[in-house]
Amino acid sequence: MLTKNPSTILGSGLILFSGGVLYLVSQFSTAAEEFRALSPKFFPDLLGWALLFLGGVIFVQGMRRPPAPVFRERPERGAVVRAILFILLVGLYLRFLPVIGFFSVTALFMLLSQALLGEKSIVMNLLRTGVFVFLVNYLSSGLLHVPLPLGPWGF
Repeated sequence: MLTKNPSTILGSGLILFSGGVLYLVSQFSTAAEEFRALSPKFFPDLLGWALLFLGGVIFVQGMRRPPAPVFRERPERGAVVRAILFILLVGLYLRFLPVIGFFSVTALFMLLSQALLGEKSIVMNLLRTGVFVFLVNYLSSGLLHVPLPLGPWGF
């Protein structure tokens, strides 16, 4: 019964993976906690609990729905081409991140990936990209004091 629906398999996998994440986080050293406002274990611990919750939700949904096929017989040609282009885009992002810097490469990556996903509104794409880039920069540099790669222009 549990293996007939792919959601139950995915949910079980996420639950097991989150258990591993939570175990690893519990093994972190707590020596740095007294010197920081935010514990270094906070975000990994939050990730583990979020994965555990989402895995449980997917598992329960899989138990409620009737069995369904995992994949279609043949994927559409456009979907395969978009997947290959996205993998290449991720590789280019990782290659040029240290060279060009976080702001430029991340903004370009987000704009191109949203275009690959079929998002048509340029204004919404620019708004999402700008908000995401500035929030990640603030979180990394301002709150966590983790420097992001700077480009040749210094930003």
